[in-house]
This record gives sequence, C-alpha cells and structure tokens, in this order.
Amino acid sequence: MTYIHWDMPFYIDPTTGETTSSGTPGAIPFPTYGHYGGGGFSAGEFGGALITKPDGSPYSYKQLLQVGNAMQDPVDKLDYLFYVHDVASSESGPGYTQLQANADIALLKSLVVLNASYDPEASLYAGAAELGMIGSLGLHNHLGDAPPLLLIAGLADAAHDIQFGLDHIQSPELNAALATIFEPTADPNVFAFHFSITTHTVGQEFAELVAINAVNAGLDLGEPDYHPINTGFPTPGTTGYEFTYNIWTHDLDLMTA
Repeated sequence: MTYIHWDMPFYIDPTTGETTSSGTPGAIPFPTYGHYGGGGFSAGEFGGALITKPDGSPYSYKQLLQVGNAMQDPVDKLDYLFYVHDVASSESGPGYTQLQANADIALLKSLVVLNASYDPEASLYAGAAELGMIGSLGLHNHLGDAPPLLLIAGLADAAHDIQFGLDHIQSPELNAALATIFEPTADPNVFAFHFSITTHTVGQEFAELVAINAVNAGLDLGEPDYHPINTGFPTPGTTGYEFTYNIWTHDLDLMTA
C-alpha cells in the first residue's frame, strides 16, 4: 500500500511546532498520510471539512465508512486515529490549549496501542507521529501532562515502528522516505531522523533521561558501541536527538544530535 503522500507535504515551524506555510524560514516539510494524517489535512485535502456526529463527537470507524464519501473514509486504522485527533483538535480552540494537549496525549496513547506492522508505510508514519506528539507536548510545556510510562512506551514504540517500516518498505518508498523524512549524513550509507524534547522541570527531565536511555538500551544493549545517552539531566531545556539508520546493516541507533 502507498498511503504516504510523498509529493503532498505539510510544513512544520521547528521553533513553535505548529503547522505553517512553505514560505516560513526553516519550515520542515513532512508528507501527509491517507485522508487525515498531517497538519491541516482532513478528508483528503488541506482545510478539508470534517464530518462528525450531531454532538460534534467522532464517528466510529465503521460508522465513518458508512456515512462518509470516498475522501472522508479513513484508508486504514492509523488514518482513523488521525481523524479522531483532527476532530479533537478542531474543538480545542485557537493556539495550543489544554484541550489540544489532551488530544495529542490521546493520539499518542492510541498509536502505542496500535499494531502498525500490518503495513511498513503505516509503521514508519506511526513512529514519526509518536515522536511528533512527544515533541509537541514538550515544546508547549505540556510534557508533564503525559504519564512518564507513556513517554517511555511512546519512544520505544516509535523506535520499533520506524525500524520495522524501514526494514520492510519497498525500494521506491524507502528511497522516498530517506529523501523526505530522513536526512543524509557524512556516511552515504547512513541517514538520520531528527527530533527534540523540551523539558521545563527537573521531573520532566528525569522522565526524559529514563525514556531515552530505555529506548537506547533496547536498540543497542550488548553491542560494542553501546553507551548511555547524556540528555542534559538535571537541567531542563531542549535536547536534540536523532535516529540514524544504516541502509546496509539495517541498524537503527539513537543518539544526541
């Protein structure tokens, strides 16, 4: 399946985490997914109209398939989670409100529960979305709203989903992923995916320390190059990380950027 729209990106302002226009300095393009995956992307188009129940709540997966047209139907389970998130986001009001934080946490929980291994593209996109939700919560000072165990589970699941997606995706899509989602490094065989986590309290910083190193241990424990990652603990702030992927060895590593 090819549900990632490599040629239909939305743009993210890295300083605010908000969806922005392509002309914003430093804006990062990221592909859309299905009919609901991506900032401002609903019902298969940017600015598309959401359909909901009369009370404004989302339809169930089966209900949405019955009442929606072809572009309003979710293409798969992952796309449906993005639909639910779109509905919650539309009710959150302007700016990054507490309701928006709640919507992002709910999506993160759903992504952790979802087994996206039914399709490599879905798995890759789900992992990137998990990192996006964690990054957005941190950037907007709402990381503390998410239970620490959810942060650990989200990062670990993101690593697993990204690894599975890259290992099983078809060559044309892999090339598109490496050219669009990942960035080249000094080694032509290694590509990197960057993300950052912002903390505002020592407690959040400790949760980040535990989560990042739990993921790192899961990826590299026992390997000769394994070593704990310095997250900046105990000083709150923003720390950049990157997943690096070697296309020949299929090795996924986590390190500070």
